[in-house]
Amino acid sequence: MLKTSLSQILKTTKAHLTKLGKLEVYSVEDLLNFFPRAIESTEITSHFANIQLGAKNTISGRLTDFRKEKTPRGKSLGRAALILDDESVIDVIWFQIPYILKNLKDETRVFLVGKIDRNYGKIQISNPEIHLDANVHVGKLRAIYPESPPITSKWLREKISGLLLLAKDFPETLPPQIREEEHFLGKSDAILTIHAPASAEMWNQARKRLGFEEVFEIQTRVMREKFLREKEIKNPHKIQFDAEATKRNLELVPFTLTLAQKKVLYEILKDFERDRPMHRLMQGDVGSGKTIVGFLASLPIVKSGAQAVFLAPTEILAKQHFTNALKFFPSHISIELLTGSVTAGTKKKIKTRLHNGDINILIGTHAVLTEDTEFQNLGFAVIDEQHRFGVQQRTILAQNQAHVLAMTATPIPRTLALTIYGDQDISVISELPPGRKSIITRIVADPKTISLCNHFIDDQITKGRQIFWICPLIDESDKIEAKNVKEEFDRIAHETFPNRKVEFLHGKMRPKEKDSIMTRFRNHEFDILVSTSVIEVGVDIPNATVMVIENSERFGLSQLHQFRGRIGRNEFQSYCFLMVGKPDDANKQRLRALEKSNNGLFLAEIDLKLRGMGELYGVRQSGIPDFKCADLNDLEMLQKARDWAIKILKEDLNLSAYPLLKKRIEQETVYF
Repeated sequence: MLKTSLSQILKTTKAHLTKLGKLEVYSVEDLLNFFPRAIESTEITSHFANIQLGAKNTISGRLTDFRKEKTPRGKSLGRAALILDDESVIDVIWFQIPYILKNLKDETRVFLVGKIDRNYGKIQISNPEIHLDANVHVGKLRAIYPESPPITSKWLREKISGLLLLAKDFPETLPPQIREEEHFLGKSDAILTIHAPASAEMWNQARKRLGFEEVFEIQTRVMREKFLREKEIKNPHKIQFDAEATKRNLELVPFTLTLAQKKVLYEILKDFERDRPMHRLMQGDVGSGKTIVGFLASLPIVKSGAQAVFLAPTEILAKQHFTNALKFFPSHISIELLTGSVTAGTKKKIKTRLHNGDINILIGTHAVLTEDTEFQNLGFAVIDEQHRFGVQQRTILAQNQAHVLAMTATPIPRTLALTIYGDQDISVISELPPGRKSIITRIVADPKTISLCNHFIDDQITKGRQIFWICPLIDESDKIEAKNVKEEFDRIAHETFPNRKVEFLHGKMRPKEKDSIMTRFRNHEFDILVSTSVIEVGVDIPNATVMVIENSERFGLSQLHQFRGRIGRNEFQSYCFLMVGKPDDANKQRLRALEKSNNGLFLAEIDLKLRGMGELYGVRQSGIPDFKCADLNDLEMLQKARDWAIKILKEDLNLSAYPLLKKRIEQETVYF
């Protein structure tokens, strides 16, 4: 029954089923795995003495004197009086009149759920839910779910309550020794309790068990991949660390590396000595100098006679790497660029030379990862922003038994590193090159400050600088109050800065069109680029000194930090202006952290606590799973899940004793 389609078992509308599909909820199992984010008490009171003013209450009494009224602006509202059992009277007001009131008889006993306040001397409950009996919504603890209209908590409670009998069909995948030693609820009981808890303590127990299971399954999957890789794959490109050769290579760099860069380079070069190929993730803030470390690490590989490949997620970034590589590597090292725009004839020649070993270093995009691309002897693969490449695409490189170095500018909190990237060694470039000026960041939330900001931007353009202008949307939206690229482009180009050259960019454009615009911007053919968040990580626009971000409250701190990393790549002072949609926006205080800090890891930690995994990384974009119950700020739980995964795998790497767990981790789609 768990696999039964919701369209067969639920009595609901097509709109609800469509929205569930967008949430990837199709079956009974999916719906029962759609967990609530919180619970709240709806304990009923019928006496005024038990009411908590200024808070949400559930009250019961006789509803009387219902009537419709008009506001001064002509809108309809409903008013009534609720008489409690102690004869106290509560004034009731609805700004949106519930359908249930249409045929309700006077003096009918009802249950209302809403906030009660004192208003002009009257005790009033505003816009309350109304129920005719004690049901799944009133009288006990009730679940509060993530909502996405028309999917509401009320709708979910009603539909899920009718399916909870099927919770008993959930198979138990957690090994029995873990359940026993950690005193966890069984899977079926946890599913039942998370949706319909008897107490807050029981609900927390259910969340703890289900959250542990989420992390444990990921830990088991990634650690098993690591153990299998180390067991089965030898290192055909074993290179002894040569301190003198490394010193000579460092002399090729026209600047002095930071201590953090040198430390990470040393970790990579020492990996080359090991019995297994390297599988390392290098994390560094925007502008920390990851690429030059990758270049330096490839030198001993090429000297040994093997080949290296650098993969970039976009053509413009690949071209940027190629240009920098030509400047850095000695002329006797053969370097080629392979991207989607390369002609078929040239591609064929490059691939032939690659197969023959005539190319030492190949730099390219996804175009490299095709079946007819054959290296003679691939020894080192560097993947820039690895989450932009699929697991199968990255596996193509690993099949060559090459050392693999993934690079990312996305700040990785320790807890996330422990959970998601457990199969990789991690290096962090924790400092920026000396002389790099901190970007001055300011929140802009009122007309006067906006005017001053525009004057400042115009002055920067007069001085020859360029401007990034980021918007959250492409087109105007009726449902979301946020600035969009097309409307902002018209306003900026024709009203705010009519004497400046302005262009726009968004994700629906073709790749060639986007690359062309970014190339023209880098060549300073226009002054202001109005864009969505599509602006590519890693692309250098050295002349850009100002970034304006509209509706900044809609973005996570980490994403905002990466946006502003597009500027500040020159000797000039750079500035980031965070436009706030509404002056009194609650997120404004959260944004203050960006004014105070340029530390990406610090900001990522704040985001993880305040917004969660999906908000921090953008599940669809990064491929990192969004946890439903697991608390990634609970380091003790994460470590415990990791320890259990390692213990189970050391005893039974093939998971023969745990067929359901094995099936579970092998059938799961792995994005990271």
